[in-house]
Amino acid sequence: MKMMQREPTHPSLFLEEDYLKPLGLSHDKAATLLGIEEVTLEAFVHKELPVSKELAIRLEHLFKTEWEFWMNAQRTYDRWIENQRQS
Repeated sequence: MKMMQREPTHPSLFLEEDYLKPLGLSHDKAATLLGIEEVTLEAFVHKELPVSKELAIRLEHLFKTEWEFWMNAQRTYDRWIENQRQS
């Protein structure tokens, strides 16, 4: 299988561009609605933490998405990063 040439979209970018910005949600408000600490959301948004299954389920409930979407986006991103390290 041929690897993607460009960096895949990190799931936090989907969160920012497709959900938070259109809904006018700050990180503080989104963290409250998700039931997580703002520092945790900030770490995710800055790619310092991967999306966990727990966070994916919380995102699913809040935004009416599938938790698998978030996990698959993270897996694709992680795989690409690992392949870049090995190149």
